[in-house]
Amino acid sequence: MSDARAASKRLDLVGDHAIVQAKPAISAARGLHHALASLAMDLAERDDLRGYLLLPDPELSQNFIGDELRRFKTALRPDIANRLRAVVSEQGRFVGNVEGIPQADEELLRQGLRKEEDQGTVLPKPSKQDEVFLIMLHQWVTGQSPMTLRWIEDTVGCNYRTVAAAIESLGHAVLRGSDRSVSLKHFPEPEWGRYLARAHRTRSTMHFTDASDQPRSPESLLRRLRALAPKHVAVGGVPGARRYHPEMDLIGTPRLDLCVHAPGRRVDLGFVRQLDPALERTRDPHRPARLALHFLRRKNPLFDRDENGSRWADPVECLCELVQARLDAQARDFQEVLVEQGRGRHDSA
Repeated sequence: MSDARAASKRLDLVGDHAIVQAKPAISAARGLHHALASLAMDLAERDDLRGYLLLPDPELSQNFIGDELRRFKTALRPDIANRLRAVVSEQGRFVGNVEGIPQADEELLRQGLRKEEDQGTVLPKPSKQDEVFLIMLHQWVTGQSPMTLRWIEDTVGCNYRTVAAAIESLGHAVLRGSDRSVSLKHFPEPEWGRYLARAHRTRSTMHFTDASDQPRSPESLLRRLRALAPKHVAVGGVPGARRYHPEMDLIGTPRLDLCVHAPGRRVDLGFVRQLDPALERTRDPHRPARLALHFLRRKNPLFDRDENGSRWADPVECLCELVQARLDAQARDFQEVLVEQGRGRHDSA
Protein backbone atom coordinates (compact mmCIF):
# COMPACT_ATOMS: atom_id res chain seq x y z
CA MET A 1 0.00 0.00 0.00
CA SER A 2 1.41 3.44 -0.95
CA ASP A 3 2.16 6.08 1.68
CA ALA A 4 -0.60 8.32 0.30
CA ARG A 5 -3.17 5.54 0.43
CA ALA A 6 -2.07 4.50 3.93
CA ALA A 7 -2.39 8.11 5.13
CA SER A 8 -5.92 8.39 3.80
CA LYS A 9 -6.83 5.17 5.62
CA ARG A 10 -5.81 6.52 9.02
CA LEU A 11 -9.27 7.65 10.03
CA ASP A 12 -11.55 5.35 8.00
CA LEU A 13 -15.06 4.91 9.38
CA VAL A 14 -17.44 2.43 7.80
CA GLY A 15 -21.20 2.40 8.38
CA ASP A 16 -23.96 0.23 6.98
CA HIS A 17 -24.20 2.28 3.79
CA ALA A 18 -21.29 4.73 3.83
CA ILE A 19 -17.55 5.08 4.32
CA VAL A 20 -15.73 8.19 5.59
CA GLN A 21 -12.05 8.86 4.96
CA ALA A 22 -10.44 11.90 6.57
CA LYS A 23 -7.58 13.97 5.19
CA PRO A 24 -6.86 16.78 7.70
CA ALA A 25 -5.14 20.07 6.84
CA ILE A 26 -4.72 19.19 3.17
CA SER A 27 -2.52 21.80 1.49
CA ALA A 28 -1.93 20.73 -2.12
CA ALA A 29 -3.90 19.47 -5.12
CA ARG A 30 -1.73 16.36 -5.30
CA GLY A 31 -2.74 15.29 -1.80
CA LEU A 32 -6.39 15.90 -2.64
CA HIS A 33 -6.10 13.76 -5.78
CA HIS A 34 -4.47 10.91 -3.83
CA ALA A 35 -7.24 10.99 -1.21
CA LEU A 36 -10.00 11.02 -3.85
CA ALA A 37 -8.35 8.14 -5.70
CA SER A 38 -8.12 6.07 -2.51
CA LEU A 39 -11.79 6.61 -1.75
CA ALA A 40 -12.81 5.87 -5.35
CA MET A 41 -10.93 2.56 -5.20
CA ASP A 42 -12.92 1.53 -2.14
CA LEU A 43 -16.20 2.48 -3.81
CA ALA A 44 -15.24 0.42 -6.85
CA GLU A 45 -14.96 -2.61 -4.56
CA ARG A 46 -18.22 -1.91 -2.69
CA ASP A 47 -21.13 -0.84 -4.84
CA ASP A 48 -23.41 -0.70 -1.77
CA LEU A 49 -21.52 2.21 -0.12
CA ARG A 50 -21.55 5.98 -0.44
CA GLY A 51 -18.14 7.58 0.06
CA TYR A 52 -17.25 10.82 1.83
CA LEU A 53 -13.84 12.48 1.84
CA LEU A 54 -13.78 14.49 5.06
CA LEU A 55 -11.45 17.50 4.83
CA PRO A 56 -10.97 19.14 8.27
CA ASP A 57 -9.43 22.63 8.10
CA PRO A 58 -8.00 22.45 4.59
CA GLU A 59 -5.58 25.07 3.31
CA LEU A 60 -7.26 24.81 -0.09
CA SER A 61 -10.34 26.93 -0.80
CA GLN A 62 -13.79 25.40 -1.06
CA ASN A 63 -14.07 26.57 -4.65
CA PHE A 64 -10.78 24.91 -5.55
CA ILE A 65 -11.81 21.66 -3.86
CA GLY A 66 -15.16 21.72 -5.67
CA ASP A 67 -13.54 22.32 -9.05
CA GLU A 68 -11.00 19.55 -8.54
CA LEU A 69 -13.71 17.15 -7.40
CA ARG A 70 -15.76 17.80 -10.53
CA ARG A 71 -12.73 17.26 -12.76
CA PHE A 72 -11.82 14.08 -10.92
CA LYS A 73 -15.33 12.65 -11.29
CA THR A 74 -15.20 12.96 -15.08
CA ALA A 75 -12.59 10.19 -15.10
CA LEU A 76 -14.73 7.82 -12.99
CA ARG A 77 -17.49 5.44 -13.88
CA PRO A 78 -20.82 7.21 -13.32
CA ASP A 79 -21.90 4.71 -10.66
CA ILE A 80 -18.77 5.56 -8.61
CA ALA A 81 -18.85 9.31 -9.29
CA ASN A 82 -22.45 9.55 -8.09
CA ARG A 83 -21.51 8.00 -4.74
CA LEU A 84 -18.41 10.10 -4.03
CA ARG A 85 -18.57 13.39 -2.14
CA ALA A 86 -16.15 15.76 -0.38
CA VAL A 87 -17.16 17.44 2.89
CA VAL A 88 -15.18 20.37 4.35
CA SER A 89 -15.10 21.33 8.02
CA GLU A 90 -13.47 24.30 9.72
CA GLN A 91 -12.78 24.43 13.45
CA GLY A 92 -15.05 21.44 14.05
CA ARG A 93 -18.01 22.64 11.95
CA PHE A 94 -19.17 21.57 8.50
CA VAL A 95 -19.04 24.39 5.95
CA GLY A 96 -20.60 24.65 2.52
CA ASN A 97 -23.59 22.72 1.29
CA VAL A 98 -24.19 19.50 3.23
CA GLU A 99 -27.85 19.20 2.35
CA GLY A 100 -29.07 15.88 1.07
CA ILE A 101 -26.70 13.80 3.20
CA PRO A 102 -28.64 10.99 4.92
CA GLN A 103 -28.84 11.35 8.68
CA ALA A 104 -26.86 8.15 9.33
CA ASP A 105 -24.10 9.37 7.00
CA GLU A 106 -24.00 12.75 8.73
CA GLU A 107 -23.55 11.04 12.10
CA LEU A 108 -20.69 9.00 10.63
CA LEU A 109 -19.08 12.25 9.45
CA ARG A 110 -19.47 13.74 12.93
CA GLN A 111 -17.79 10.66 14.37
CA GLY A 112 -14.94 11.34 11.98
CA LEU A 113 -14.67 14.92 13.25
CA ARG A 114 -14.65 13.75 16.87
CA LYS A 115 -12.04 11.11 16.11
CA GLU A 116 -9.93 13.70 14.33
CA GLU A 117 -10.09 16.00 17.37
CA ASP A 118 -8.96 13.09 19.57
CA GLN A 119 -5.96 12.61 17.27
CA GLY A 120 -5.03 16.25 17.85
CA THR A 121 -6.42 19.65 16.98
CA VAL A 122 -5.46 21.05 13.58
CA LEU A 123 -4.61 24.76 13.65
CA PRO A 124 -4.79 27.28 10.81
CA LYS A 125 -1.67 28.30 8.95
CA PRO A 126 0.27 30.83 11.09
CA SER A 127 1.37 34.34 10.15
CA LYS A 128 5.16 34.13 10.40
CA GLN A 129 5.58 37.83 9.62
CA ASP A 130 3.51 38.67 12.69
CA GLU A 131 5.72 36.34 14.72
CA VAL A 132 8.78 38.25 13.51
CA PHE A 133 7.19 41.50 14.70
CA LEU A 134 6.33 40.04 18.12
CA ILE A 135 9.84 38.63 18.51
CA MET A 136 11.40 42.02 17.75
CA LEU A 137 9.00 43.69 20.17
CA HIS A 138 9.86 41.13 22.85
CA GLN A 139 13.58 41.80 22.42
CA TRP A 140 13.05 45.56 22.70
CA VAL A 141 10.81 45.33 25.77
CA THR A 142 13.24 43.00 27.56
CA GLY A 143 16.34 44.97 26.49
CA GLN A 144 17.87 42.07 24.53
CA SER A 145 18.21 43.65 21.07
CA PRO A 146 19.92 43.99 18.60
CA MET A 147 19.56 40.59 16.93
CA THR A 148 20.84 38.93 13.79
CA LEU A 149 18.52 37.93 10.98
CA ARG A 150 19.61 34.33 11.40
CA TRP A 151 18.61 34.42 15.07
CA ILE A 152 15.15 35.69 14.09
CA GLU A 153 14.84 32.97 11.44
CA ASP A 154 15.75 30.26 13.94
CA THR A 155 13.52 31.64 16.70
CA VAL A 156 10.44 32.04 14.50
CA GLY A 157 11.11 29.01 12.30
CA CYS A 158 10.92 30.78 8.94
CA ASN A 159 13.13 31.71 6.00
CA TYR A 160 15.14 34.85 5.25
CA ARG A 161 12.54 36.26 2.85
CA THR A 162 9.84 36.22 5.54
CA VAL A 163 12.12 38.02 8.01
CA ALA A 164 13.17 40.59 5.40
CA ALA A 165 9.55 41.29 4.42
CA ALA A 166 8.50 41.74 8.04
CA ILE A 167 11.39 44.12 8.74
CA GLU A 168 10.65 46.09 5.59
CA SER A 169 7.04 46.55 6.67
CA LEU A 170 8.24 48.18 9.92
CA GLY A 171 9.96 50.96 7.96
CA HIS A 172 11.70 53.66 10.00
CA ALA A 173 10.94 51.90 13.31
CA VAL A 174 13.89 49.54 12.62
CA LEU A 175 17.47 50.37 13.52
CA ARG A 176 19.99 48.56 11.30
CA GLY A 177 23.47 47.91 12.61
CA SER A 178 26.71 47.96 10.62
CA ASP A 179 27.00 44.21 11.31
CA ARG A 180 23.57 43.66 9.63
CA SER A 181 21.88 43.25 12.99
CA VAL A 182 18.46 44.81 13.57
CA SER A 183 16.46 46.18 16.47
CA LEU A 184 13.49 48.43 17.11
CA LYS A 185 14.23 52.08 17.82
CA HIS A 186 11.22 52.41 20.09
CA PHE A 187 7.85 50.88 20.83
CA PRO A 188 6.19 51.17 17.38
CA GLU A 189 2.69 52.40 18.21
CA PRO A 190 1.32 52.52 14.61
CA GLU A 191 2.57 49.01 13.80
CA TRP A 192 1.27 47.71 17.15
CA GLY A 193 -2.16 49.15 16.39
CA ARG A 194 -2.21 47.53 12.96
CA TYR A 195 -1.20 44.20 14.48
CA LEU A 196 -4.02 44.36 17.03
CA ALA A 197 -6.51 45.22 14.26
CA ARG A 198 -5.76 41.97 12.43
CA ALA A 199 -4.99 39.81 15.48
CA HIS A 200 -8.53 38.37 15.58
CA ARG A 201 -7.74 36.77 12.19
CA THR A 202 -4.08 35.86 12.58
CA ARG A 203 -3.98 34.62 16.17
CA SER A 204 -5.31 31.15 16.98
CA THR A 205 -7.39 31.09 20.16
CA MET A 206 -9.87 28.62 21.67
CA HIS A 207 -12.32 29.34 24.46
CA PHE A 208 -13.73 26.82 26.93
CA THR A 209 -16.73 27.14 29.18
CA ASP A 210 -17.78 25.01 32.15
CA ALA A 211 -20.84 22.81 31.65
CA SER A 212 -21.19 21.86 35.33
CA ASP A 213 -23.28 23.48 38.05
CA GLN A 214 -20.21 24.22 40.14
CA PRO A 215 -17.51 25.58 37.83
CA ARG A 216 -13.96 25.66 39.07
CA SER A 217 -12.37 29.05 39.62
CA PRO A 218 -9.46 30.19 37.41
CA GLU A 219 -7.24 29.94 40.49
CA SER A 220 -8.26 26.29 40.94
CA LEU A 221 -7.49 25.54 37.30
CA LEU A 222 -4.12 27.22 37.69
CA ARG A 223 -3.26 25.03 40.68
CA ARG A 224 -4.16 21.94 38.65
CA LEU A 225 -2.04 23.13 35.76
CA ARG A 226 0.97 23.53 38.03
CA ALA A 227 0.50 19.95 39.21
CA LEU A 228 0.27 18.66 35.63
CA ALA A 229 3.18 20.83 34.39
CA PRO A 230 2.78 20.21 30.63
CA LYS A 231 5.99 21.34 28.94
CA HIS A 232 4.25 23.01 26.00
CA VAL A 233 1.93 25.20 28.11
CA ALA A 234 2.67 28.45 29.92
CA VAL A 235 0.57 30.81 32.01
CA GLY A 236 -0.35 34.10 30.37
CA GLY A 237 -3.19 36.61 30.55
CA VAL A 238 -3.86 38.25 33.91
CA PRO A 239 -1.68 35.96 36.07
CA GLY A 240 1.19 36.31 33.60
CA ALA A 241 0.89 40.08 33.39
CA ARG A 242 0.77 40.31 37.21
CA ARG A 243 4.10 38.50 37.32
CA TYR A 244 5.68 41.32 35.29
CA HIS A 245 3.50 44.08 36.79
CA PRO A 246 2.42 43.17 40.36
CA GLU A 247 0.62 46.51 40.84
CA MET A 248 -1.95 45.78 38.13
CA ASP A 249 -5.32 47.31 39.04
CA LEU A 250 -7.59 44.27 38.86
CA ILE A 251 -9.25 42.24 41.58
CA GLY A 252 -9.34 38.50 40.94
CA THR A 253 -8.79 36.63 37.69
CA PRO A 254 -11.71 36.75 35.23
CA ARG A 255 -10.50 33.63 33.38
CA LEU A 256 -7.37 31.56 32.94
CA ASP A 257 -5.39 32.35 29.79
CA LEU A 258 -2.80 29.78 28.76
CA CYS A 259 -0.20 30.00 26.03
CA VAL A 260 0.22 26.70 24.15
CA HIS A 261 3.39 26.17 22.10
CA ALA A 262 2.27 24.79 18.73
CA PRO A 263 4.92 25.32 16.05
CA GLY A 264 3.24 22.73 13.78
CA ARG A 265 -0.32 22.45 12.50
CA ARG A 266 -1.37 19.79 15.03
CA VAL A 267 -1.45 20.13 18.81
CA ASP A 268 -2.49 17.79 21.63
CA LEU A 269 -5.06 19.34 23.97
CA GLY A 270 -5.46 16.32 26.23
CA PHE A 271 -4.33 18.38 29.21
CA VAL A 272 -7.62 20.35 29.07
CA ARG A 273 -9.60 17.28 30.13
CA GLN A 274 -7.12 16.71 32.92
CA LEU A 275 -7.61 20.26 34.12
CA ASP A 276 -11.35 19.76 34.35
CA PRO A 277 -13.51 17.19 32.48
CA ALA A 278 -16.42 19.65 32.59
CA LEU A 279 -14.65 22.11 30.30
CA GLU A 280 -16.09 22.19 26.80
CA ARG A 281 -15.12 24.31 23.84
CA THR A 282 -17.43 27.17 22.93
CA ARG A 283 -17.57 29.30 19.80
CA ASP A 284 -20.33 31.50 21.22
CA PRO A 285 -18.82 34.94 22.01
CA HIS A 286 -21.64 35.61 24.50
CA ARG A 287 -20.85 32.61 26.72
CA PRO A 288 -18.38 33.44 29.50
CA ALA A 289 -15.12 31.54 29.05
CA ARG A 290 -13.38 29.94 32.03
CA LEU A 291 -10.34 29.03 29.98
CA ALA A 292 -8.71 30.55 26.88
CA LEU A 293 -5.94 28.83 24.95
CA HIS A 294 -3.68 30.98 22.77
CA PHE A 295 -1.45 29.09 20.35
CA LEU A 296 2.12 30.28 19.96
CA ARG A 297 3.30 29.23 16.51
CA ARG A 298 6.98 30.18 16.52
CA LYS A 299 9.73 27.60 16.93
CA ASN A 300 11.06 28.96 20.24
CA PRO A 301 8.22 29.90 22.63
CA LEU A 302 10.47 32.10 24.82
CA PHE A 303 8.76 30.78 27.93
CA ASP A 304 10.22 31.84 31.25
CA ARG A 305 10.49 29.48 34.25
CA ASP A 306 10.37 30.57 37.86
CA GLU A 307 12.08 29.01 40.85
CA ASN A 308 9.19 26.54 41.25
CA GLY A 309 9.46 25.32 37.68
CA SER A 310 6.25 26.99 36.47
CA ARG A 311 6.27 28.20 32.85
CA TRP A 312 5.21 31.76 32.01
CA ALA A 313 4.39 33.38 28.69
CA ASP A 314 6.56 36.32 27.68
CA PRO A 315 5.35 39.86 28.53
CA VAL A 316 4.34 40.78 24.97
CA GLU A 317 2.21 37.64 24.70
CA CYS A 318 0.57 38.47 28.04
CA LEU A 319 -0.20 41.96 26.73
CA CYS A 320 -1.82 40.49 23.61
CA GLU A 321 -3.98 38.27 25.79
CA LEU A 322 -5.14 41.18 27.95
CA VAL A 323 -6.25 42.95 24.78
CA GLN A 324 -8.07 39.86 23.52
CA ALA A 325 -9.82 39.52 26.89
CA ARG A 326 -11.03 43.13 26.44
CA LEU A 327 -9.36 44.27 29.65
CA ASP A 328 -8.65 47.59 27.98
CA ALA A 329 -7.66 49.63 31.03
CA GLN A 330 -5.34 46.92 32.33
CA ALA A 331 -3.85 46.41 28.86
CA ARG A 332 -3.07 50.13 28.49
CA ASP A 333 -1.52 50.23 31.96
CA PHE A 334 0.59 47.14 31.28
CA GLN A 335 1.68 48.49 27.90
CA GLU A 336 2.88 51.72 29.52
CA VAL A 337 4.88 49.69 32.05
CA LEU A 338 6.51 47.63 29.28
CA VAL A 339 7.31 50.73 27.25
CA GLU A 340 8.95 52.42 30.23
CA GLN A 341 10.92 49.29 31.02
CA GLY A 342 12.06 49.00 27.41
CA ARG A 343 13.17 52.62 27.26
CA GLY A 344 15.02 52.33 30.55
CA ARG A 345 16.87 49.20 29.49
CA HIS A 346 17.95 50.69 26.18
CA ASP A 347 18.92 54.05 27.68
CA SER A 348 21.16 52.32 30.22
CA ALA A 349 22.72 49.99 27.63
